[in-house]
Amino acid sequence: MLGASLGGPAAVKQFLDCLPANLPVAFVLAQHIDGSFLDTLCGVLGRDNNIHCKIGVDGSALRHGELAIAPVEYAVKFRHDGRIQSTGQAWEGPYAPSIDQVIQHVGEGYGNACGAILFSGMGNDGAIAAPRLAASGCPVWAQSADTCAVSSQPDSVRETGCVSYSGSPEQLALQLVDRVRRELKNASSQAPDA
Repeated sequence: MLGASLGGPAAVKQFLDCLPANLPVAFVLAQHIDGSFLDTLCGVLGRDNNIHCKIGVDGSALRHGELAIAPVEYAVKFRHDGRIQSTGQAWEGPYAPSIDQVIQHVGEGYGNACGAILFSGMGNDGAIAAPRLAASGCPVWAQSADTCAVSSQPDSVRETGCVSYSGSPEQLALQLVDRVRRELKNASSQAPDA
């Protein structure tokens, strides 16, 4: 799960551009933005990299190599089969989409097979749900303050003590690639011999 606000699109784009092809990860982005700019944001984030970007509408599936941008008009949940489902309600609180709600819903849908990365932004959206996600054993990372356009959002999550790694967008991408490779290596070494 990626969460961003002011300055976030540029940081998320840098992060995505550093990821290799065929990384077995899917992303959900909660970006504070006016709904009329979602298509433009999707086009920008998916350009010149290996990520297929789409708007995460009700019923769409989330697959490896994809980034689904959470819709602004209604809140979504994530089913265990990888499908996005409208809650039929508006996002709670002052932000749409709500990073806190997306973190909560991703955790409910994917259990310990998820994590959160908070990027540049203003405010404290994410500071309620991120510690809960970390307490369940999922990683919570944040963009380093010195690389943010505005750092109050990742700083507020960092202040909760739940952030286990901070770095630039490029460093966050490398950290993710390293983590996925270690998990794949551990999974293959624990698989029974055929």
